[in-house]
Amino acid sequence: MTTLVVLGFYFVFSGDILGQTSNEKQRIEIIGATVIERDPNISDASRLIGNVRLGLEDAVLTCDSAYRFDDGRFEVFRNVHITEGSGTEVFADYAVLDPEVEVVEISGEVRFMHEEFSIECPAMIYGLESKLVSYSQRAKIIEGDRVLFSDNGVYSSKTDRLYAGGEVEIRENNDLIISDSLAIDRNDKTLILFKTSTLKIEGAVIKCETGIYDGELEKGWFAGNASIEDDGGLLAGDSIVVSRANNEGTAWGNITVRDSSGTMTVRGDYAKRMDGSDIVEGSSTSKVRVVNIEGEDTLKMNSRRLVREGDMLYNSGGVVFEQGTFSGQGDSLSWDRKSNEIWLLGEPVVWSDQDEMTGDTVKMILQENRPELMKLMGNANVLSPTNDSLDHQISGRNLDAIFRDGKLKKVDVKGNGMVVYYSVDDENNVSVNRATCAHISLVFTDGLVKRITLLNKPEGRFENMNDKLEEDVSVKARIAKPEI
Repeated sequence: MTTLVVLGFYFVFSGDILGQTSNEKQRIEIIGATVIERDPNISDASRLIGNVRLGLEDAVLTCDSAYRFDDGRFEVFRNVHITEGSGTEVFADYAVLDPEVEVVEISGEVRFMHEEFSIECPAMIYGLESKLVSYSQRAKIIEGDRVLFSDNGVYSSKTDRLYAGGEVEIRENNDLIISDSLAIDRNDKTLILFKTSTLKIEGAVIKCETGIYDGELEKGWFAGNASIEDDGGLLAGDSIVVSRANNEGTAWGNITVRDSSGTMTVRGDYAKRMDGSDIVEGSSTSKVRVVNIEGEDTLKMNSRRLVREGDMLYNSGGVVFEQGTFSGQGDSLSWDRKSNEIWLLGEPVVWSDQDEMTGDTVKMILQENRPELMKLMGNANVLSPTNDSLDHQISGRNLDAIFRDGKLKKVDVKGNGMVVYYSVDDENNVSVNRATCAHISLVFTDGLVKRITLLNKPEGRFENMNDKLEEDVSVKARIAKPEI
């Protein structure tokens, strides 16, 4: 009998509620409940108990119990379940429904599900009309193999776009993304990065402060201390464009390129990487700068343009290089890093300590960035200091130079050899030895000529000199060393 009385009260009371919902903002209706109770002396709310069902626009909420307040708000408890016609479902322990603001405040092991997308968090706010989900506590978001964690965020089931912030972490198979703030568009698989982010995708590590990545095309634009590092090396700049599918990357502004061995670093204004090759360019005011470190020795090189293809390196547009006391310049340079063979072209000049060597073409063999062997081919010439004002001069058709510990040790001049050698007893007693022969051999110690050997029918003369050099003594001017 008691049950019948209560149920009768329920139907009468339900009619009062439905009457109150004539206002357009009153979107919540009671579809059913086992018991509805109200005692004005205790509370300004009605209590709904057992199999509670509420209508929320196009959604239905079920729970174990609820309170309906006179201002139209509902508090619902235990086994809260919201279903919408679009397929969206929400599970929770507790919720507050306010038709005035058209939102549901949900808490207690909340789980939001839309298609294959789900959000798990301690609490969230769900917009009845906007279909927006917002959370401000650590949430776990799952879609297929992808799992995302973030401290706060907003998701729209209308646009299928998620905004996440606060130590965002995304894991999918072996890929990992860490960011301070990002957005994901589920429709076109686009990832938008708003703050400092790190992406570890298919063995590559991408870092940036902002960027866009298309997951379907595997292509992205990144800016702000942007870089990508993979088994091909490092590519970094103010901004970069990366195509993982084509294994290509382009960088602009303050670029850095480093090979996979980590021994060579290149800096410039623009760089492009594709299939194991690099192109790096500078400008008229800013050169491409190369630093190669092997062992304890560092080789520095500047040029206008650099191209790397596998183990081959091509520099052009004016090249300057330096390694300790060994340096040089030319119009262009090619370097086979596998065989450590360098060719210097275009009026090349090489300096070793105070010795200057020139020729039409220079070929060098390096060992751990130090010169080991050098060939000057065509119009070879060597200037080696006698004192502050005079240079020994050795010239010929071709020249072979041998180095030890990076310093010039021996020189052989072959073909049309000519030598001008000075003997200085004091500043007032200078002698010159001028000779020609087919083959000249010179031995150096501590950067100075210690022995000259003339081979194959040498001709020459040895004479004293006065205050001025004789007119037939040709003095070749030195070339100024460039700074690097």
